[in-house]
Parts: sequence; structure tokens; C-alpha cells
Amino acid sequence: MKLLFCSKTVNTLSIFVTSTFLLSSCKHKTNFNELSEVRYSKDIAPIISSNCSAAGCHGTIEYEKLSLVTYEDLMKGGVSAGSPEKSKLYRTLTSYGDDIMPKKPFNELTERQIQLIYVWIGQGAKNN
Repeated sequence: MKLLFCSKTVNTLSIFVTSTFLLSSCKHKTNFNELSEVRYSKDIAPIISSNCSAAGCHGTIEYEKLSLVTYEDLMKGGVSAGSPEKSKLYRTLTSYGDDIMPKKPFNELTERQIQLIYVWIGQGAKNN
């Protein structure tokens, strides 16, 4: 039981440190090369497919505003590889009010999911 508590505490501390580091990027340039590599197929595609490309959202090729079915669609949708702050995807995910995505009844992305997208874009938004 004590080991489980310690593990959860270390996990929480790790997420806090990562969040602080990424959120402080407004003041300091983030060195994406020092962070673990975020992979599109393993980390990003599951976030997009389970939260963004559902039926009625960005899940069809014919979606009039922006389809997010494929990697190519995602890149066309406003990902500026290497620059999360310039990427429409990241700005939309971190916006407030009427612009926030995903819209209700879907759940907002978690901080961890947004951090993964931020790092992935910062590392060049590779199709890996």
C-alpha cells in the first residue's frame, strides 16, 4: 500500500514538473530535444481519433470545415511543425469560451493530452 502511494506521488510530481516546465514556455524557449519523443501513431492519433474525429465532429472526409481523419488532414488543419504557439490545433485546444474544442457533449482534452500535442508539434509534428 505504501509503495502504491509513493508511486502515485511520484507520478503526480512528474506531471506537475512537466506542466510547470511547459507552461513556463511563455517566458523561456522550450528545448523539445530534451523531452521524450512523442510519437504520432502511439500518442497523438489515439487522442485525435477518440476525441476529435468522432461522427458529427471532424471524423469524415467530407466534413465541411476540417477533417481530422488522417495525418495529412491534421497537418492541413493548421499544424505549424516546430511551433505549437503558431499552430491552429494547439491554439484551439487551449482556447476558452465558444472556441474550445471538443465541443459538448464531448469531454475536453486532459492537460496531459494537450501537453503531448504541444510537445509533438514542438518536436516537428512527425508522422512516426
